[in-house]
Amino acid sequence: MNPILEVALEVQAFCRARRWRFCVIGAVAVQRWGEPRLTQDVDATLLSGFGTGGEHVELLIVDDGVL
Repeated sequence: MNPILEVALEVQAFCRARRWRFCVIGAVAVQRWGEPRLTQDVDATLLSGFGTGGEHVELLIVDDGVL
C-alpha cells in the first residue's frame, strides 16, 4: 500500500479510537473523491470545539509522535 495512505489510515484509527470528530482534507481527499494527486503528507481537520484544541494537540504530540 502507498505509505501516505498508510499514514492516513493510522491518523484515522488514532482519531476514531478517541471518538474524535475529524475528516481528511487536502490532496488525499482529492485523490479519493477527484483527480489523482501527488502528495507527501496527510492533512486532516479535527473538530475540537472552542478552547479545547490544546488538549487534542498534546495527545497528538505525545502519543507515538503522530505529528
